[in-house]
Amino acid sequence: MNNDILMFTMGILFQLIVISLALALFSSIFVQSRKKGLIFLTIYVLLSIYIIYDGYKYSAIMGSSMLFIYISLGIVTYFVIKKRLAKGTGI
Repeated sequence: MNNDILMFTMGILFQLIVISLALALFSSIFVQSRKKGLIFLTIYVLLSIYIIYDGYKYSAIMGSSMLFIYISLGIVTYFVIKKRLAKGTGI
C-alpha cells in the first residue's frame, strides 16, 4: 500500500515538472514562430493523449489527476501567451 502512494505521488510530481517545462518551451517557440509552435503543439498533444491513456490504465485517479494537471497548466499557458502577444514581447 505504501509503495502505491509513493509511486502515485512521484508520478504526479514528475508529470507536473515535465508538463511545466514542455509548456514553457511551447510558449517561447509559439511566440517566436507560430508555425513551429503549432508543430510542437501537435506533437505535444499526441504524446499527452498517450500518457493520459497510460495513466488511466494504471489507475482512474492517476489518469484524472494527470488530465487535471494538463488542463490547468494549458489554461495558464494560454493566458501567458495571450499576454505576451498583446505586449509584443518576444521572450
